[in-house]
Amino acid sequence: MTHALKSIEENWRGGKASLRFLLGTPLAMGRIARGAQVGRQARAPLERLFATYLEDCRFDVVVEGEIPAAGTGCILSHNETSFADLAAYFVAIWPHVDRLAGADVYRHIPYARKACAKIDIELVARGNRRSTDPLVDRMVAAAKAGKRVGWGGEGRLSGWDGIGRFKVGGSIIAIRANAPIIPVVIHGGHHAMRLGTVRARPGKIRVRFCEPVSSEDYAEADARELADKLQRVVSENFAALSDRQLES
Repeated sequence: MTHALKSIEENWRGGKASLRFLLGTPLAMGRIARGAQVGRQARAPLERLFATYLEDCRFDVVVEGEIPAAGTGCILSHNETSFADLAAYFVAIWPHVDRLAGADVYRHIPYARKACAKIDIELVARGNRRSTDPLVDRMVAAAKAGKRVGWGGEGRLSGWDGIGRFKVGGSIIAIRANAPIIPVVIHGGHHAMRLGTVRARPGKIRVRFCEPVSSEDYAEADARELADKLQRVVSENFAALSDRQLES
């Protein structure tokens, strides 16, 4: 197959998968919002939607490392380069997260607010301190109660093959809750489907659960230092996974 034909095929595959996902998202949110179940039992429609998207794009998700057990109060802090990474998150990481913070932009999806409330997803409004402070307090309480809290390190899809600067939100939650942070590295999404495109290149997206980083020796004034440490850990593991990809 020529390069041009391969490109056409991959764009067609990714475009079709993306359209199917976009059309399916309000339906999945509606099922959750109108359903009788709450919490983990209510997640199935959204989990299936992301799994189907990955399958349609021919992305395989490979998980490695020690996954925190239920009842382990901790913060799971991850990176994301593209929507493919986001899909991998919901298939490989979300099953091990009890409470998740997501971008407030998703509120525009029909039924999203009600659905997210039922499946323990908190929508974070950037730049709105008035609403963010109570949300952080709820996340701290959840971690203290033994819940596994999901919080994006960069706070957005980065769009490039590397790790952006980590924000301090996850570190503040960990310090206030006296809970460890689990760095979770997602690698491969940038190569599989770059942000802003629909071209789906078949391949692996790797998810690595790293060793916990303790927050015990940090005061809240040191949140920036802890965030920088997390960023270094994620960057080092991301580079290692990049080297592995080149060798394979």
